[in-house]
Amino acid sequence: MKKAFTLIEIIIVLVIVGIMASFTIPKLNRNDLRLAADQIVSHIRYTQHLAIIDDKFDTKDTNWYKGRWQIFFTKTIETKNKQTYNIFNDIIGDSAGFPNKTELAKNPLNPSKYMSSGYSGAIDSNSPEASKELNLEDTYNIINVKLQDGCSKQGSPTRITFDELGRPYKGNVTSNTRHSQDLITKICTIKLTHTNNDCIFIKVTPITGFAYVEQPAKKADCK
Repeated sequence: MKKAFTLIEIIIVLVIVGIMASFTIPKLNRNDLRLAADQIVSHIRYTQHLAIIDDKFDTKDTNWYKGRWQIFFTKTIETKNKQTYNIFNDIIGDSAGFPNKTELAKNPLNPSKYMSSGYSGAIDSNSPEASKELNLEDTYNIINVKLQDGCSKQGSPTRITFDELGRPYKGNVTSNTRHSQDLITKICTIKLTHTNNDCIFIKVTPITGFAYVEQPAKKADCK
């Protein structure tokens, strides 16, 4: 007569299999591109939120608009030229186009950290105050971020700025002469490229600044 498994034995086996699966399935199903895109979209919305609640308008300063909040994609020596990004407001009177520590936003999930994974002259990449997840290359294997279509500008655009109404602007505003200059009027596309050459797109709409993720229709779209 064959000996059958007891219910307890079956449950124990299922528990063990479940524990083993918990270590393997996340790695098998991990989608770096989607995770990175979702994070950036949430941080674009956070940047827009900061711009709306922190109105920079100042009748005493004709350059007030240069101090707006922005999301800035960079590759610097501080992060070994890996693809990262920062969120900061270019303080009126400074408006150098690059962040220093006092200008960086705080991480909404951990206010003891800044919204930068490291930037030369602002925050060390090894600092406990740095938000490591903003290093897209180390965290998600994203090797390049390209701003195109509605946010393209002469040179290599690397940032999106928001005004007090939440409207998005393209490029570095430090050389602008009008507060409405470089307002995005067409859908902006942010292209993320993975180490395996796959890609994903983030779209930012004009006027509203609404951001969302869009998968490429075909592999050729990533070239």
